[in-house]
Amino acid sequence: MRSPLYFTASCLLFLGSNSFSQQATVPPVIEPPSCCVASSRSAAVPMNLFSDQAKWTFDDATAWKWNDDADGTLTLTKQNAYKPPFRSPTNLAWFSTREWSSFTLTLECQLNTFNEGNNDLCIAFGGTGADQFYYVHLGEKADAAHHQIHIVNKADRSPITTWRNAGTPWKKDTWHQVKIIRNAATGDIGVWFDQDKTPLLTARDKTFAWGKIGLGSFDDIGRFRNVSIQGTSRESK
Repeated sequence: MRSPLYFTASCLLFLGSNSFSQQATVPPVIEPPSCCVASSRSAAVPMNLFSDQAKWTFDDATAWKWNDDADGTLTLTKQNAYKPPFRSPTNLAWFSTREWSSFTLTLECQLNTFNEGNNDLCIAFGGTGADQFYYVHLGEKADAAHHQIHIVNKADRSPITTWRNAGTPWKKDTWHQVKIIRNAATGDIGVWFDQDKTPLLTARDKTFAWGKIGLGSFDDIGRFRNVSIQGTSRESK
């Protein structure tokens, strides 16, 4: 099992309050909500979000392509022409017909841009509009803007990260597994990469109790498949 590098307690982490704070020496425990625990009577049935491609919407459909394969792969092929109202990812596809509160989201993704920049893929949730949502920025290197959990709330993106490692260890031509747990009752958010038992990103925030799921990138390209979610959901308003 890969052993990710973690910042020490003396490292500084840029938080959503625009101040600096020492990072904890260990990540917080993220308790999965009862809707996502197999032994719970309230556990929901997992949903394959790629089973109906018509339920996905795009700000610039020319930038996206559904691959005709058994896995139902969704590919971001180029930079979107779309410009968001506030500083936030320009390349997002949204599952348009349902929104979630607490959930466990699992998927496979592949980053296809490696140009010695801080390349990324992003996963959004809690989306209530183009100017209100959370997103996970899976950047190669951690800094003030990259490799963070952000909130967009009628203003430019702002990090709410409470724990992170040194960056997302993307590999070329490789499908990686990502898991996100969102506990709306506690506000906890945890992100895991591949088979790691320790999350690479965590946050805690209760601003958005419900919202849509989105996939994409800030300004790079990549692919997504095997997108499954288990949790508390309702039809989009």
